[in-house]
Amino acid sequence: MPSLRLLHLTFAGAERETAQVTFDPRLTVVYGASDTGKSFVTEAIDYMLGAQQLNVIPEAEGYSQILLGIALPDETVITLVRAPRSGRISIYERDLRSLVYQAPDLVLPVRHSSRSPKNLSRYLLERLPLCQPWVRRPVPRG
Repeated sequence: MPSLRLLHLTFAGAERETAQVTFDPRLTVVYGASDTGKSFVTEAIDYMLGAQQLNVIPEAEGYSQILLGIALPDETVITLVRAPRSGRISIYERDLRSLVYQAPDLVLPVRHSSRSPKNLSRYLLERLPLCQPWVRRPVPRG
């Protein structure tokens, strides 16, 4: 089955030093003491993949962009860029790991709609490719 592979989760801002978690191709373990941001990392990934909101922790204040690098099944790399508290996501057809100033290749709403193919979940499913229509036919009896 085709799959996505996370490459990095990066927080970037003009007034902040870039903060990044880099994911190993085999296994990445996020560990640490209580209240050090472990859950925030998973919530940020969820946000980048379409969650409606991210509860920003004090350490993340001042970052204007969140970047999620993803390797697709064909090994091409895309970067999803989203601002905290934004309903849109910018997609770049390359690996970016710092504050982005150039225009994106595509901008999509993150909210899924079955009526429109123009949203993040549909885009990712098509890139996997898992968006083909499936038709279930009755099994003939007899």
